[in-house]
Amino acid sequence: MNEINKLLNTESNSDLETQNLGKRFSDYIKPGNIFSLNGNLGSGKTTFMKGVLKGLNYGDEVTSPTYTLINEYRVKYNIIHIDCYREKDLQRWLNIGITDYFNGDNILFIEWAENIKILLPNYVKNISFEVRSNNKRYISYNE
Repeated sequence: MNEINKLLNTESNSDLETQNLGKRFSDYIKPGNIFSLNGNLGSGKTTFMKGVLKGLNYGDEVTSPTYTLINEYRVKYNIIHIDCYREKDLQRWLNIGITDYFNGDNILFIEWAENIKILLPNYVKNISFEVRSNNKRYISYNE
C-alpha cells in the first residue's frame, strides 16, 4: 500500500488531475476492497470515481449516486458507488440490502460513509478530499 500512499497523498490542481489520480488508483484496487470517500460537497469525490472507472475501461457516463443512492458498474470488477448523504436511516440501508454488497466480489466506494459507519466492516480504507481553493483539492489516503 506504500504505492497508494505515494499516489494519493497529493494535491490536485484540476478536475482532470483528480480524474487521472482515480485512473491511476484503479490499478491498485481488488475485489473485497471498501473505500470511504470523505469530503464536502463539490470536493472531487465523483470526479475521482470517473477516473477510477475510466481506468477500468468504462466508457459510459458516471454520475453521483446522491439521488439514486447506489450506482453499480460492471467492468473488470463489480464497482459499487454508494452515496449516504441524503439517506441516514440505518434501517432503510439494511432494507435496501447494503450488507449484501460487502462480499468479496465487489469493490465499494462509499460517499458520506460516516452516516452508516456502524454498518460497515472494520476494514474500510479512507480517501479524503479537501477543498483548498476553486480548483485545488488535497487528496489523502489512510487505511
